[in-house]
Amino acid sequence: MAAGKHGSSEITIAYDDASGAPQTITCAVLTMGPIKLTSGMQTATAYCDSIEKQLPTGMTKIEQVTLTGFWDTTPTTGSHAVFKAPDTNPQGATRTLTVMFGDAKTWASEGFQMSYAVIGKVGSLTEFEAVLQQNSGAWS
Repeated sequence: MAAGKHGSSEITIAYDDASGAPQTITCAVLTMGPIKLTSGMQTATAYCDSIEKQLPTGMTKIEQVTLTGFWDTTPTTGSHAVFKAPDTNPQGATRTLTVMFGDAKTWASEGFQMSYAVIGKVGSLTEFEAVLQQNSGAWS
């Protein structure tokens, strides 16, 4: 794919299911994001300053990633099979989130699934919401 602007049809999303096997879940996801890195900042305002100052601490935080889509009970690859069991063991293995955008710009990260919700609405298809907290990650 050429460098430049890219649409949603060029995104591929994969996430480990509860057993640690990566599953491509692109077709189950309607909204994602954001993939957001935040620089840790510390107030550095001295008594003589008239404007509050912030300095970077050298730490980066990966914000929570929320995925939503249609609830799907397809064995192994459906949204329910992938997200049904949030992580509860602090010594448990992390899960890998991989998102490839357009021209192979890829976000790969390790973390835990915080929550999973099934949402029913009158007159609508049933949906899901999964919230992921990534603890390490990088762009390539």
